[in-house]
Amino acid sequence: MTARMPWQAEGWRGWVDAAAGIDPAACLAAAAGDVGRASRHARTLSLSAAGGALFVKTYPAPGGWRAARALRMGQALAGAGLAAPEVVAAARRGGAGLLVMRDVGGEDLLAAVARRRARPGEKRALLRRLGAEVARLHRAGRSRLLVGLVGRRNLVQLGRFVVPGLTLSDRARVLAAYAAGRGFSRRTHRRLARWLVAKTVARRCAVDRIPEAAAARAGFRELMRSGGPFDPEAVA
Repeated sequence: MTARMPWQAEGWRGWVDAAAGIDPAACLAAAAGDVGRASRHARTLSLSAAGGALFVKTYPAPGGWRAARALRMGQALAGAGLAAPEVVAAARRGGAGLLVMRDVGGEDLLAAVARRRARPGEKRALLRRLGAEVARLHRAGRSRLLVGLVGRRNLVQLGRFVVPGLTLSDRARVLAAYAAGRGFSRRTHRRLARWLVAKTVARRCAVDRIPEAAAARAGFRELMRSGGPFDPEAVA
């Protein structure tokens, strides 16, 4: 059980796990500036600490409330028997928020697909497990409304990245496994697929600054093709 102790510094107020051996102020200093990976609502930085790897997530004002929501959702997932990062510090300052979490380990999608790229059967099995696990995650949700609003957004977050070795058919396999795990009808599955394509295109255009007209001309397959003109790694 987490041994929480109050923590405050420079207007930040929150708590820290007394046994974690971390300084939230040092985590904030490391996350200051244009470092880490940014999303629409937060910035995430990976740090090494004496107790292992950490992820520091900062939420600029006025989105600090998202830190408290992420903490509650993580606790709910853990209570449902799902692996969730352990939060070792949380704080607020005005409208800004902070979460510091332990790295749960594992392998990211890019590395997992790369390791199985030469073994199509293993890659397909991995992607089916991925879709099924996301479905299990959403089935554990306490609120149908929350799952309906946030769950579909999770699918966009998962699928918007260009991954070498991941084909359009592979993406369809993930969604098919997810739909099966949620017990969706064929009609609901097709409707979700259309929505997901549209939202993924919109997200890529917004995040990667791709002109919408260019994305529309190219089509979804070309937009998500590794090594193609819209691959951030290839362009870089």
